[in-house]
Amino acid sequence: MRFSAVLFDLDGTLVDTVSLILESFRYSLGKLGLEAEEKEILNTIGLPLIDVCYGFAGDRGEELFKCYVDYQETIHDRYVKEYAGTTDLFEYLKEKGCHIGIVTSKRKVLAHRGLAVAGLDKFVEVVVALEDTEAHKPEPEPVLKALDILGVPVETALYVGDSPYDIRCGKNAGAATAGVTWGVSTEEQLFKEGPDVIVHDWQELKDFLEGQ
Repeated sequence: MRFSAVLFDLDGTLVDTVSLILESFRYSLGKLGLEAEEKEILNTIGLPLIDVCYGFAGDRGEELFKCYVDYQETIHDRYVKEYAGTTDLFEYLKEKGCHIGIVTSKRKVLAHRGLAVAGLDKFVEVVVALEDTEAHKPEPEPVLKALDILGVPVETALYVGDSPYDIRCGKNAGAATAGVTWGVSTEEQLFKEGPDVIVHDWQELKDFLEGQ
């Protein structure tokens, strides 16, 4: 095993929440008489929600944020599901003695809820969410915070995510990075960020971890 800790983004990496996010924005933007193209919404995944809301709604950002949060909590569990093979990957990492952590821009309560709904919470040792750091992706602080809690040197850590913000965050922290192609970003978008590896399924990540 090449790393002593593997950190993961949550939405679009471990759990499929794209439909949840799109539906939440469609509803909340509509309630405010606003709209945004699907591509615009997808391009914001990975950024702090409050920043995205101000980007879409200007000085009504707080109103949009509250509407989004209130509505999403009512539909959350129906939309969240793990990507195929994620449980098997986590079991593999545990067998190898590897630490598992989550670094997400999601609010802590929903991050834990999403992990529980997907049945992944029992594997995870640390969750660094929106409230846990002052700076957020793509700044390095969230990854460094998780590694500090785990007591793991950044040189022995890998951060896995599906967006350019994830790759930048990991690289800015000094960790190795892996991009996954089943989330919100294209392989071309990930390639431009220069991750150490781009994977198309979890088996390819296992191969990378084993040095193949």
